[in-house]
Amino acid sequence: MKKLVLAVLTFCFTAFSVAPTALAKEPEYPRLSLNEAIEKAVFRSESVKKAGVEIERTEALREESANQLKFTPIEGNNYNPEVEAAWASLLQADLTWQMAKKSYDARLDGIALDVCQLYWDVLKAEEKVKVKEVAVEKARLDLQRSLTASRLGLVAMVTQSDSKGGAGSAYMASSQAEANLGRAESDLAAARNELDKAYTKLNQMVGLWPEDRPDLVDEIDFSPLEVGDLETEVSRALERSPSVWLAQQGVELQKYLQDLLWAKGQYTPYDAREAEREQAELEAIDAKEAAKILVRDLYYTLKTLEESYKSAEIGFALAKEDLEASKQMYLAGLTTKADVVSAEASLAGERQLLKELAAQYSYTKLVFQKPWAPMYSTLGSSGGSSSTGK
Repeated sequence: MKKLVLAVLTFCFTAFSVAPTALAKEPEYPRLSLNEAIEKAVFRSESVKKAGVEIERTEALREESANQLKFTPIEGNNYNPEVEAAWASLLQADLTWQMAKKSYDARLDGIALDVCQLYWDVLKAEEKVKVKEVAVEKARLDLQRSLTASRLGLVAMVTQSDSKGGAGSAYMASSQAEANLGRAESDLAAARNELDKAYTKLNQMVGLWPEDRPDLVDEIDFSPLEVGDLETEVSRALERSPSVWLAQQGVELQKYLQDLLWAKGQYTPYDAREAEREQAELEAIDAKEAAKILVRDLYYTLKTLEESYKSAEIGFALAKEDLEASKQMYLAGLTTKADVVSAEASLAGERQLLKELAAQYSYTKLVFQKPWAPMYSTLGSSGGSSSTGK
């Protein structure tokens, strides 16, 4: 099957057409939207290609089975064993083909979910780097203030632990400030390494060079999910779930297989046939119940995250007000630059928390809308959609 199923791309945005990947090296900072990232990942995904080949294979088998029948048997009538076998073979081949197409669509959903996660991981890592950069600036100012206080013998400016001051306390305060700066710089280096790692994973999935640093143009949008009735959503998920459908069709597939063996004279003991049928039915029931539990659990997780985000918004607003007040006091000579940077650090931390929560909420919302997608995720798997870089 050569065409790309565009329906998956409504997972995050509206559908788009597929463009071929560039043969030449991308610019160091290519612009990359989430929509484009999904397109690129789907286009180069080995697992999607394999699923497409499987559709072609099963379709060819179905056509071959159809050619074995000269007419369509009427249900309830008796025919010779050859006709019965051909009919059972066609039913089995047709269902296998339908299952291959359903698996292909589900694979696309899994790829889209993976790309969203990797894309947002980069944005979160970028925010963390910003937080650590402010922390380094704050530590440097604290060290400068400590050294100045040490030279002037005013240890009380930087520490209240020793009200008497003294050269020993001044030295210890400066040493502590220097150590704090070292830790802040190490934390910044670690955050930058994590950002490089996040970029590398995303680049590998979408087909960019490992050293590329694409400009991710889509921010993480916190958009509360509107759910009118939870049970309606549960029913909708069950109706649309490829995993539930596949499990249910497994029962029919088992029946067709038994009919085919019977028509060919390959008899299976009755107890064995019943056990196989019961096993397929139980697997279908398990898949259905698991989907119900997952959808309900995701819903309550979303409600909790919504409250957490509201709380984080309040913290961000207060930190923003505190920073503005610190700037005004600094201009009036009533506070120091270090106090302003400290307020900037607090604001950066609150902004990072908002982005973390928005990313977690957005991911959970996607899974709530398509709860089967994680089952087809390729992150961390050996086969996966990610092949080696260019």
